[in-house]
Amino acid sequence: MKQIFAFFCLAFAFTACNNAETKTAETTTEAAAAADVNLPYTLTEPYKDWAIGSKENVAAAMAGLKAFVDKDFTALAAATGDSIQLDFDYYQAKLSRDSAMKFFADARNMYNDLVVTMGDYVSVISADKKTEWVTLWYKQSWKDAKGVADSMNVVNDIRMENGKMVQLDEKVSHYQKK
Repeated sequence: MKQIFAFFCLAFAFTACNNAETKTAETTTEAAAAADVNLPYTLTEPYKDWAIGSKENVAAAMAGLKAFVDKDFTALAAATGDSIQLDFDYYQAKLSRDSAMKFFADARNMYNDLVVTMGDYVSVISADKKTEWVTLWYKQSWKDAKGVADSMNVVNDIRMENGKMVQLDEKVSHYQKK
């Protein structure tokens, strides 16, 4: 009986080792095949081999968004670097923290009853650990000065350095009027 049990243990160990080698070989083959794919567009910068970034930077980026919604510009300033590059539709500027807070305060005054419904998020970091971005996907709803309700989908790409927002690239999608 002991010999049969030992045989099954040895067979199981051999199978487990063989499966691990097969999976590693398959993963390596898939990665090599993906690298050899001809893409119809070339990149201006080389691919940075992104990996999942830190939840701390997600929390910092979300805290900045929540501070904007809550009109807490002291908290928003604390979440922002010494300067921030803003990239919006029809507006691009690099602003000092103080100038950015004035910009955000003016922008926030356009909305009453602003509500953000978070859809998803991800943080990615380059292989060399020099570049980290947080992406937030959410629905933004509000009322204008006349009380008319509106909403849009928003995607924020936020570059983080030392736990602070240093670049905000925002893309929006307005809903079709009915």
